Amino acid sequence: MNPSCDKTLTVAPHRVYTGERPCLWIRTAAGPATGFGHLRRCMILAETLLDFISPLFLLSPQDRWSREQLSGRGFEYFCEGLDETWLRLREPAAILIDTRDGDGLDRFIASARRRGIPVISIQDFGLNPLPSDLVIDGSLVPDFSHPEFPYGARAFGGPDFMVLDPAFGKLHQKPKQICKTMQSVVINLGGGDARKFYPRILGGLKLWAQEVEAVGMRGFVPWGQERLEQRNWHPVRFRWDSGSADRLLSKADLAITAGGLSAYEALCAGTPLLALSYDSFQATTIRAMAAAGACIDLGPGDRLDPGRLAGVLSDLACDDSERRRISRNGRKLVDGRGDERVSRLIRQTIGERSGMADREFVE
Repeated sequence: MNPSCDKTLTVAPHRVYTGERPCLWIRTAAGPATGFGHLRRCMILAETLLDFISPLFLLSPQDRWSREQLSGRGFEYFCEGLDETWLRLREPAAILIDTRDGDGLDRFIASARRRGIPVISIQDFGLNPLPSDLVIDGSLVPDFSHPEFPYGARAFGGPDFMVLDPAFGKLHQKPKQICKTMQSVVINLGGGDARKFYPRILGGLKLWAQEVEAVGMRGFVPWGQERLEQRNWHPVRFRWDSGSADRLLSKADLAITAGGLSAYEALCAGTPLLALSYDSFQATTIRAMAAAGACIDLGPGDRLDPGRLAGVLSDLACDDSERRRISRNGRKLVDGRGDERVSRLIRQTIGERSGMADREFVE
């Protein structure tokens, strides 16, 4: 039986556990091919849950990208095969899985279910559906129509459950100023190799022929960012910035992103969004955003015509009312509090399994 899609937050209020913190195993992955969104979501949830659980990341031995990011944040991780976890580690209170890499997960989840350990999976568009007790799909088009989900599984879907950095929930509460003129653009194409897309975007900005500051977010993979910055994009003033996305978006007049987490961040910030897709899944996301009036769909990134982009920019520059409309519609879709909702669901799942007494919690 398929689980029902519940978009309401019917979970226990936030409480702090005062006993020994249970362990949460987190299986995820990152890299140029898989992207960095899965890892980012898991790190955000781990941070949010630190007062309640001890997170331990389970990584593929080949996943140096996740190791680098986790080491920099002080998280513990285990880099052997999934079968080894049961022999080498103490059993967790629950397991969180957010990855498209399904290698070995069938046996791993079967072992967890034999032990009565709840499995929580985060997915997008129903990709890599897993036999989980709690299923979360924060995309605009969640899909829970999979026989892999066991009877009684709980499912929560829609952008209310999209996990973003908590800074975006705070940013969403602040008014977004839409100026008469567009003077700054933030370009965020994710953490991977974006060398095919940046020249097309910057070429479109150059053809627009307006003095504008364009700030690119470097990502995690080196692909020649320095060489791109050295090219002549006049009258565009282009530079890279490694700062926080919420800070950059709060100041920008326009955002150009891919269709992953960066698009949801722009909607939450209320920054008028132009979005291009890397693949068919991102294309589905962007079409849904555009249908809701929350962005302008630029189509596939590898086919983006700089001339068409220049035309879109010219139209928007002359129509601040349209930019206000896009900003309002984006904020209606994403409020940036998905991390709170998902972390509370995880707390509830662990609390129910562990039989934690009320006396072990403080309000």
